[in-house]
Order: sequence, then C-alpha cells, then structure tokens
Amino acid sequence: MVEDFTSAFMRDGSSTYIRNLQTQVDVHRWGEQDLPMTINHGNKAATFVCSPWVGYVDYTREELSRFPNRALTPALHAVVSGVAGVLRFSDLDRIVHINNWMMSTNLLAAIDPGLVASQTEELTARFPSHILAMRSLTWRHNSRLIGALEAAGWVLLPSRQVFLVDDVPSQMTRRRDLKRDERLWQNTSLRYEDLQTMTLPDAERIAALYAMLYLDKYSQLNPSFTPAFVTMTHAIGMIRYLVLRDADGIIQCFGGMHHFAGHATIPLMGYNTGIDQRVGLYRLGFHAGSRFAARHNLALNMSSGASSFKIARGATAEMEFSAFHFRHLPARRRLPLDVLRTVAHRIGMPLLRRYKL
Repeated sequence: MVEDFTSAFMRDGSSTYIRNLQTQVDVHRWGEQDLPMTINHGNKAATFVCSPWVGYVDYTREELSRFPNRALTPALHAVVSGVAGVLRFSDLDRIVHINNWMMSTNLLAAIDPGLVASQTEELTARFPSHILAMRSLTWRHNSRLIGALEAAGWVLLPSRQVFLVDDVPSQMTRRRDLKRDERLWQNTSLRYEDLQTMTLPDAERIAALYAMLYLDKYSQLNPSFTPAFVTMTHAIGMIRYLVLRDADGIIQCFGGMHHFAGHATIPLMGYNTGIDQRVGLYRLGFHAGSRFAARHNLALNMSSGASSFKIARGATAEMEFSAFHFRHLPARRRLPLDVLRTVAHRIGMPLLRRYKL
C-alpha cells in the first residue's frame, strides 16, 4: 500500500490528489517497514498536513474565532502573534515528515523503537538543513516509540486532543447514544453500501461532501482532497468508502475508513449539509465507521472535534503530539522552536484539555 500510495504522488504531483498541497513525496525505509515521507523546503503552505506553521499559527488563529472563552481571546491572539514573530526565524516549514499519509490522522505501522537513534542519524545526514517530524503520536498507542524519540533528542509538541475507543464492540452494546444511532441506522430510508467499485460520479460526490463539511463548514486549511484522491485510495485498498444513498442513488453521507495493524480512523467524512439535521446524516456517516470498527474489532481513533458527541459514544480524550528533531540545526533556528515548545506546553496544552479542543 505504501508503495502504491507514494508512487501515485511521485508520478502525478501532490496537487493532483490534495488541491491545496505542494510537497515532495518519497518512501523511507525504517527497518522492515516502508513509510511515506514528505519533504518541504520552506515554501508557504496552505494546509497543515505538511506544515507546522499552518498547524500552530494559521489554524490556531482561525480556532480562536471559535474559542469558547471570549474573555481570553485577545490575550491568546497576542500570544500567537508573538510566537509567530519569533518563529519566522526558524524556517519552520523546511521540514521532513516521516510516516506522513497527508491526512488529519496518521496511523503508524509497528516500527521498531530501537532504531530511532540510527534512523535519526541517517535522516539528519540526508537532510542537514531540515527539521524532522512525526505526527499523530499518543502515549496510549505509541509510548515506546515516544520514549525512544525523546531519548534521541526529539521534542514533543501537543497538537490537539483526539478521542480514542479501544473496545468498540463493547461500547456498541453499552452506550445509549450508540444504541440510538443503531436505531436510526435501522430505520433510515437511505441505502448503505461499502463501495466495491468507484465510479467517477461517486468519487466527485464524495469529494464534494467532504468539502461541504471540512472546507466550507470548518476550515479551508484542511486538506482539499480531490476526486482523484478518492479514486486512487479506493483502488489501492487504502480507504474503504462506506456510503449511504437516497432513493435516486445519490450519496448523501459517507465515512472513509483507513485501517491497519488493528487500528482505524475516519480521515475523510462528509454529508449533505443542506439537508435538515434531524435526518441525522452526520450520525449515520459516523455510525457507518463505528459499525465497521466493531465488526472488524478495530481500535477507533475518532480524531478531534465534536468532543461531547464522541465521549457519549465511548471515546476518551487523549493528547496527540507531533515529535520534532532539530538539535542538528543552528541556534538561530533552534531557539524559536524552544519558544514554541514552551508556549505549547504551558499555555496550549492546558487550554486544549480544559476546553476539550
């Protein structure tokens, strides 16, 4: 799967698959595992999947417009502006991401933590002027790797709170909201389909529904997946597209399941936001993913956002981190990153936890 995925990006260019992304894609060998790797050389970025600047500066500024404590917002804007001013000296987006699937959540194969030191040495020799990074790490699922990264001089920065369910089948029988979702599922007039064939109209519809939710409703800084991405990821078996169609055969909601090594996430999801919420399209699309995870006994990473909704369905909050290695860089680039680390841990992480962001 890694070879098929990276080959498509190398052959066709990143913007063919993610409209607002410019990156160089390669394969990195970590022991017995091949991992997708992205390489950026400091150019301005438009989405966070390869850009910590977008993730920690641009996206944070957008999120502050929705921050629940309005009294804190002016002070937090000032903090973000101050950090941004310092980070301009870090060349933050001159960066190499290891295991970057270019989605909101990167599932990680069972790589050997014992290779961290040698891998770090190899990567810094190959990319002496680039920051090294690895996204989507949690202590619950990656504790040995995180410990090895920290021992090798990598630095953890909190990125967001994610919501994890390790026992989906059990939660399906216990949680009141999941039982209600199942009743909605059984009574809906929409027809469920786990797509075996991806037609161009279906790929276009899936990309459009994703855009309605993640770009139009949430943020243009999210990755803008194209119909070509939908078609390619379906063809190589990377994402299972679970859709619900109306009586005319039109897809009205979907969940895109990405899973391996016993873990699953829903990196693409969408629904027709023009239909009355009482129809429950968001619940149905999400429930398609929960049912899939339960059926295959997969731990489910529900990603971030909609915290009350996910907690009511058995998820528990877990801080997600990105690991960065920059010890090989000159002091003028390291010091701004130390400032970011201090602010992220002392201000960002407590706020993420308190407000369940």
